Amino acid sequence: MIGRAFAIVCYLLALVGAGAFACFVLLLGDDVLPPRPFLIPWPWALVLNLAWLLLFALQHSGMAREVAKRSWLVPAHLARSVYAALSGLLLVALVLVWQPLPGPPLWSGPGWLVVVPFGAGIGLALINARHDHAELFGLRQAWAEDRPAPPERLVVIGPYRHLRHPLMACLLAFLWAQPVMSPTLALLAGGLTAYVLLGTVLEERDLLRRFHPEYAAYRRRVPALVPWRLPFSRGLPDD
Repeated sequence: MIGRAFAIVCYLLALVGAGAFACFVLLLGDDVLPPRPFLIPWPWALVLNLAWLLLFALQHSGMAREVAKRSWLVPAHLARSVYAALSGLLLVALVLVWQPLPGPPLWSGPGWLVVVPFGAGIGLALINARHDHAELFGLRQAWAEDRPAPPERLVVIGPYRHLRHPLMACLLAFLWAQPVMSPTLALLAGGLTAYVLLGTVLEERDLLRRFHPEYAAYRRRVPALVPWRLPFSRGLPDD
């Protein structure tokens, strides 16, 4: 019961972090910066922002690697919960300490353009709904405890017929399609874009190891982030 209660708390922390981050980006996209607990001058503001981006990338991608998982001092059935909670806490911290940067906006468009990032956000929610939500955030593992997980298999359905990384594509659209792109938001979007590009390379390396040769055939046929090819309808083509 303690482990399951811990997993629920971790799940709530992950949701709070994701929600806080989404609201923060939308506010920045409307050229609104919420009050900061402290402000530091340029160029230290840039250094602090870059440090938080690096810390988030190391945690979010580094902890997802199999080598890192084997070195944790956490029960295997709670590892995913801890990962989700730390990600949420880092997002909350980033939202609180992210520093404003000087300079004019890269672009400033009409307010109605916010429908584009809202659409990308809905896309993120819908794609997540196609996954096992309880497993994604560690709840299913906490309930299963030490029971062996079912065998993994490569399943290609829905948006994954068009893109290998539809979640990341929606995230990039959410970040870059904001009506106002201030330097403060541009650094956040640019840093996370660099993380996404590197993270997809690391993730695909893991997927190739787990699902080769099926994933190799899938990768040859389906684009990563931009849907420039027709989707396949059944199976994995040999190209």
